[in-house]
Amino acid sequence: MDLRNLRHLVALSRRLSFSRAAEDLGLSQSALTRSIQALEQQVGMRLFDRDRAGVSLTPQGQVVVGRAKALLTQADDFERQLRQTARGEEGRVSFGMAPLPAWTLLPAALSERLSAAPALTNEVVVRNVEALWPLLIAGDIEFFVSAEGQVPDAPLVRAETLGNFPVTLIVRAGHPLLTGDCQDAAFPVLLSSRATANVAIFDDLRKWAAGPPHVIEDYGTLVTLTKTTDAIWVSSAYSVAQDLAAKVLHALGPLRTGAPQSFRMVIYSLDRRSQSPGMQRLKQAFRQRIQGLENALRI
Repeated sequence: MDLRNLRHLVALSRRLSFSRAAEDLGLSQSALTRSIQALEQQVGMRLFDRDRAGVSLTPQGQVVVGRAKALLTQADDFERQLRQTARGEEGRVSFGMAPLPAWTLLPAALSERLSAAPALTNEVVVRNVEALWPLLIAGDIEFFVSAEGQVPDAPLVRAETLGNFPVTLIVRAGHPLLTGDCQDAAFPVLLSSRATANVAIFDDLRKWAAGPPHVIEDYGTLVTLTKTTDAIWVSSAYSVAQDLAAKVLHALGPLRTGAPQSFRMVIYSLDRRSQSPGMQRLKQAFRQRIQGLENALRI
């Protein structure tokens, strides 16, 4: 059944005048008449009585109009939902984040998306890359975000750079390395993942490190430990931008020449899978957040 005929039916039932209903619809009176006649033939009953006094609904017509209104409301809602889904404002997006980008990017990005698209459901998994990789391959998540160089070489995966993160050695305010009171001292070294370990970085830390690094995947714990102990946290200034600005935490001086000064943050997805509008919006939000951190810290 053509929804246009139903819209014509409802318009005529409201006006009870072919000329006025046709004017509302932007049709000629003859076109509206043909539409109503076609609908009556299709349903096999008269929906309107026509006489010199005007147009009136038949009892059967009253029933059909009521159902047509309900159907048109559902159709309008469906069209609205399709438009919102196409704009990434409705539906569902499932994705993964490694601990560092989750801590650094997720709160600001999701805050913006929850405000802009409250009907879009976000399902987020925060795990290390070893756990995110099989979820991506199985199609359980649409994409995940992590530092570059932690996934297997695979032709079926698309890798897109979101931005560069600086490599930073982070310590608490008043740390001995900041005051110079550190002769023959040794300090715990903290990592969020074994994948972040780099030989060149640890050449810088060798003279200060009190043994092998501690790997702790929970960023809240890492922040607390760095604030309350003499640990050296190998991370990125972006992960503690507010604490650095407030001088609660401090970044040690630049790493020696030859050590990596930054790393790329990458969004991984399946190469032959279309990217949903929700993913596109989140990708944009992540990039904006990284750009904002770069501008704020001037690194």
